[in-house]
Amino acid sequence: MEKIIKKKLTLFINKFSLAWIACMLAMVRGDISVLNLKHCIVASKTGALTGVIVLIMSFIKIDFKYKFTVFMFIGCFIGDLIVHNTHYGHWWSEALVTASMASLLSYLFLLTKPGKKIEEFFK
Repeated sequence: MEKIIKKKLTLFINKFSLAWIACMLAMVRGDISVLNLKHCIVASKTGALTGVIVLIMSFIKIDFKYKFTVFMFIGCFIGDLIVHNTHYGHWWSEALVTASMASLLSYLFLLTKPGKKIEEFFK
């Protein structure tokens, strides 16, 4: 039981962090000079909701190498839609950008040594 809790907590922290980064960058359209505390709070809410959604979806038994990348996209898209309104375009535009960025970060993370260790951890 303790091993499962450790795995799920690691997954939550990883997905929270990646969604937080993606949300921060999407909100300010890449201009990090305008970041403020409000952006951090909104990104934290999006990251937390993304982490919870991905954590819940992690109980789905699918043998697919990129399942957490796909879960990341779905979770971040839903999380961003729920947490705040778009800063540009259609009502779903920013959520799409944020989710795409977060899933790309998730994929790139899997290519690193720590990412490969985490992937092995979940097998």
